[in-house]
Amino acid sequence: MISSARKKRSPLISHSEKKHDNNNIVIEDWLLERLADKLRKASIIVHRRHMPHLLYRNTIEENEDALQEEVGLVTEKYILIITYAYGGFIPSNFQKVEVYTLDKFTRWIVQKQRRELLLQCLESFG
Repeated sequence: MISSARKKRSPLISHSEKKHDNNNIVIEDWLLERLADKLRKASIIVHRRHMPHLLYRNTIEENEDALQEEVGLVTEKYILIITYAYGGFIPSNFQKVEVYTLDKFTRWIVQKQRRELLLQCLESFG
């Protein structure tokens, strides 16, 4: 009798939430495939033109006349992420340079969960 009196417990995550999460995963996978494809095509164009493609540019910190930025560039085989500061009384300098292969860059975006950066990169290809 005690067991029949128990209410059926609802799972912690509802069916609609699971479906929503699955849809998000499918969309993110599709976006990552698109990014990987665009990066491969951009690297071919960069190879032909001998000029890197600006993938993204983000301001990290801004103080009066000085600025710290992060810039992503596509080269023939690699993605360069350069952090540099300039302006005001700060001499222009490169603070950090990261180098990724095309595949590792897309995995890095997923691991760091940088959805805005993913969309910004896709937007840079027009």
